[in-house]
Amino acid sequence: MKTHVTTIAERGQISIPADFRAELGLQPGQKLLWSTTEDRALRLTVCEPPKRKGAMAMLGHAKTFRETMSTAEWMKLLREGESKDNRCAGSF
Repeated sequence: MKTHVTTIAERGQISIPADFRAELGLQPGQKLLWSTTEDRALRLTVCEPPKRKGAMAMLGHAKTFRETMSTAEWMKLLREGESKDNRCAGSF
């Protein structure tokens, strides 16, 4: 079992050690449930992130309908379109 010592800041805040954050997949804003278990012992439970509702639930869903492209690929595609649309641009 891993252990770490942290210090409580003046406003009651603590830092979660980086290796625990990585191991548990903790993200900023994620909820944690604290409970007492016995004399001078605490239990910390990671709460599941709330499911998105409404339009926010669709974020990232469009990826399932098309293959993704890198930024360089998008720029190449856009520039090809510009060169076809501006054939007369240099003749003025």
